[in-house]
Amino acid sequence: MIVALMLLFIDFSNDLITAAALLGAGISMGFGAIGSGIGSGFPAGEACIGTARQPELAGSITTNMLIGSAVCQTPAIFSMVVALMLMFMKFSHAPLNPTWAALIGAGISTGLAAIGSGIGGGMAAGGSCEGISRQPRSVGQVTTIMLVGQAVAQTPSIFGLLVSFILMFKAFPEATTVSAAMALLGAGISMGFGGIGPGIGNGMAAESAAKWVARNLEKTGDLMRTMLVGQAVSQSTAIYAMVISLVLIFVV
Repeated sequence: MIVALMLLFIDFSNDLITAAALLGAGISMGFGAIGSGIGSGFPAGEACIGTARQPELAGSITTNMLIGSAVCQTPAIFSMVVALMLMFMKFSHAPLNPTWAALIGAGISTGLAAIGSGIGGGMAAGGSCEGISRQPRSVGQVTTIMLVGQAVAQTPSIFGLLVSFILMFKAFPEATTVSAAMALLGAGISMGFGGIGPGIGNGMAAESAAKWVARNLEKTGDLMRTMLVGQAVSQSTAIYAMVISLVLIFVV
């Protein structure tokens, strides 16, 4: 809402390159808020169910829910940072073509990539709340595996943020062809969409690990290793997307 109000009421310069930057800012924050909003609902819902099941654990469950929900906000914060940078950095010195595509691509990259990480982080937190409500003695182990799983799930949004920074800060020479602009726009699209699936997939692995650590504390180490191996495989597609984005920026 803050970004939307700033876009509405601040008097920005009236040129095409600023218009492209403002469009990128709106895309970044708009899409970036989706994943974190949905993700924060998972631990809240499981916390309600867990508290109803074991009212005496309300404090522990609520604490775990708040920690997990806070981590879910990270992708939205990344999106807000990119949006604010697009709004207040000065791009008027840069050539219109292909810089306009780079700025819109920067918004798309972080905004879309944040969707998967936000949802994935929420799934991990939801599994953690469920696990604690079933086995109160597992608070320490379950919280640890939740945080590790959430940290890995944030990686696609970090890749999206990295691509956005490159698109915003790299100086591109003036181009007369459409292909140069489309390459930069495609870089943002590649990383943005490419980050959605891995973020959700990482969250699925962390959710299951958190649930089953609570039911079998002796196998915490085995479950942690299995979760990390599965997340590494899921993460590979985000790396592919980032590689294509970097090729489009630096080679094409």
